[in-house]
Amino acid sequence: MLFSPALFEIGFTALAGLPYVKQGLDLFMSRKRELVRPEQRYSGSLTILLPVWNEASVLIQKLDNLMETCQGLDPHLVIIDSASTDASVSIVEGWTGQDAFASYTLLRMEQREGKTAAVKEALEHINQTIATDLILMTDADALFEADTASKLMHWFSDSTIGCVGASPKRLGQRAEEAEHRALFSMVRTMESKFDSTPFLEGSCMMWRREALDVESLNVRSNADDAQIATNVRINGLRAIQDSDAYFIDHAPHQRKEHARQKVRRAQGLQRHLLRQRKHWFNRRHGRFAATLRQEAVMHLISPLLLVGALVAMLARWATIGFAEIDFSNATLTTMHVGLFATEAIVFASWLSVRYNVRIPLLNQLGAVIDGNVQLVRAMWKSARGTSLHMWDQHIDGRN
Repeated sequence: MLFSPALFEIGFTALAGLPYVKQGLDLFMSRKRELVRPEQRYSGSLTILLPVWNEASVLIQKLDNLMETCQGLDPHLVIIDSASTDASVSIVEGWTGQDAFASYTLLRMEQREGKTAAVKEALEHINQTIATDLILMTDADALFEADTASKLMHWFSDSTIGCVGASPKRLGQRAEEAEHRALFSMVRTMESKFDSTPFLEGSCMMWRREALDVESLNVRSNADDAQIATNVRINGLRAIQDSDAYFIDHAPHQRKEHARQKVRRAQGLQRHLLRQRKHWFNRRHGRFAATLRQEAVMHLISPLLLVGALVAMLARWATIGFAEIDFSNATLTTMHVGLFATEAIVFASWLSVRYNVRIPLLNQLGAVIDGNVQLVRAMWKSARGTSLHMWDQHIDGRN
């Protein structure tokens, strides 16, 4: 009887961990692959898309940063405001740097409908009114380095590239965020080397205008950046992350705000992957179909398997509490001692990131565990019918 919960715990944990082992092997295999940015910069026209909602505290800094870092690119700038209730609109209207852009447009939504709805409306406007080759989408709280936009434009000299994202430099991030983002960037770069990545950072991403089907954007869901990257690849061009082009933003300092941000992102990616299930086994997409499958397993199946492992662990503890262990049975004793030790390490790793204690190796494991906790929380919210496609941005760290 003592064997049964233990075997379920081991089985569920092993199955949940398989995609992570596979991903580790993929990272190892990709170490010698190169992703080389073309030397010549693409000469086409550029439009910058900036969605805004209650961004008064960071907007002037953002606009000045765009003016400084996009000199020589002669971009159009389209700002869409999602019915802000602060001074965002008056700041945009009163900013004195408008002449730095080929054109400067402010679109105003009558009511807030979420970022994806704002992005879709702005893209429809751009398609109808601006003759542009490339679109660069960015967030109000993300700043570019001097050569960020230029580096991204270089990629489009390669006719197979349809979408490129920059890599994050996060200021003030907690231990779990640092480990999560390091792993996130490594995986996105690895997927880019093999073919394409389905996930990019909406804080700074650029794509060919004609490569995106705007009508594919689901306005009732977030993860607009993942929606764009995936649609570009499904339409036949690659979507990659540049590991040497950076944007800078601030991570939430408080654990509560950090978790809220991760749950929102997790729900968006889960819903996005479910909508793409018809492409999981589409041979036309080559290696990208395998990438979609693997991400779907890690975001949708592994978290549920880990819940099963947790239930089996609690059942094992309860069984031990009500039964006498035969310590003369070496196999049984070794198994339970080994499981207790493993559980202690896993719990300690999770506590290390939860309380922002930096411990090598433990933090990496803790980041994976914490990520799955947020994935389960996102599933629970979805099961209850709660959509997080409209959210309040974090305040701490933005000023």
